[in-house]
Amino acid sequence: MTERLRRTALIIWSTIGAVILVGVFLWLAAEIRIIWLPLVFAGGIVVVLEPIVRGLERAHIHRVIGSFVAYLIAAGILAAAGFLVVPPIREQAAEFGATVPDLYDRTLEFLQELGTRLGFDLGPAWTYERIQEWVQDPANREAIQSLIGGFGSGAGRLLRGVAEVVAVTVLAPILAFYLLLDLPRTRRMVTELTPARHRAEVQHVLRAVGKAVGGFVRGQLLVAFIVGLLSSLGLYLIDMPFWLIIGIAAGVLNLIPFVGPVVGGGLALVVGIFDGNLGKGLAAVAIFVAIQQLDNHVITPIVQRAQVHLSPLVIVLALIVGGSEAGLLGVLVAVPLVAVLRIVAGHLWRTRVLGESWKEAEEAMIVVPSPPERILTRRRRDAEQAGLFDVDEVGSEEASGDGPDRPSEG
Repeated sequence: MTERLRRTALIIWSTIGAVILVGVFLWLAAEIRIIWLPLVFAGGIVVVLEPIVRGLERAHIHRVIGSFVAYLIAAGILAAAGFLVVPPIREQAAEFGATVPDLYDRTLEFLQELGTRLGFDLGPAWTYERIQEWVQDPANREAIQSLIGGFGSGAGRLLRGVAEVVAVTVLAPILAFYLLLDLPRTRRMVTELTPARHRAEVQHVLRAVGKAVGGFVRGQLLVAFIVGLLSSLGLYLIDMPFWLIIGIAAGVLNLIPFVGPVVGGGLALVVGIFDGNLGKGLAAVAIFVAIQQLDNHVITPIVQRAQVHLSPLVIVLALIVGGSEAGLLGVLVAVPLVAVLRIVAGHLWRTRVLGESWKEAEEAMIVVPSPPERILTRRRRDAEQAGLFDVDEVGSEEASGDGPDRPSEG
């Protein structure tokens, strides 16, 4: 009885201590929140460049030199992309700025017609010319000053946003460089700080997490590039105004699951409607629907070499919670964080409760699909080494789905 009471008290006080520690950590995180966004982007840079640095290390190139080379490669790619993309973006942005007054007047006209049909009186239209006259009227000076003063409450948030953008732009590459240099030492430190009896298991779980998160980040970047390229090309072929700006927006926003093609299709539809061509807007929507289906069923399964099974409902809920709690930072880290939690919790459940091995637990959580060509080549090699099948027989078995490595049903 005394032992049971002691264990209960230990559990209660341990839980209270853990809650207090989590609360202190969250408080500290909120106090230094300006550093988290640069750290997240720095982590993304490390995930992208680490395979290059590791490959150069295997070629007996020192890690410092390899990191510099990786940065030069990344800078060269970004410079080439900017050289190709910036001039047409500048041209389309100037064209968009010139059409803003006309677009505003068209929007007002559309809203007034809609209000008339629905029986609402929207009052006199505030056209672009009327707004200019109102601003230039001395009688409205006091109202203008009051309006400007009302924006003062948002000045702090605006300055904070600007500071975060500057911090990300300046600090993220610097932090990423030092993280690249210290990555092997950090791994060794984590290993040394882990109790000896759990060291091998922790290393195994960290490798699984690194495989899944690294594959997700690199895959998302490549998928975003492909979606942006296909979106821009499709809009260009139907002669959609601002095709490159909309395509790039769709590609960048595709870093957030489900968002890119939806926003891109909506923007293209709005531009098509106000350009006076509803058919072109609907064609753009059809293009984005096709791109979304191609992304879901072809591009992502091929590009994402390591996937953690997360249902669309879990992804949407994670994005909503992350965005509401931490804004852009929460949206960016929501899905990878949920994937990490699923891997760790799934490993503990399957190994501690279900009694599975580490390998079985990892295979249940992470799927690493192999290209059909790689599967066929491996099975041909195994069959030839075993002397069981002729190459043509193995090929026919692969086509029929009855190969020697096919798992039994159930």
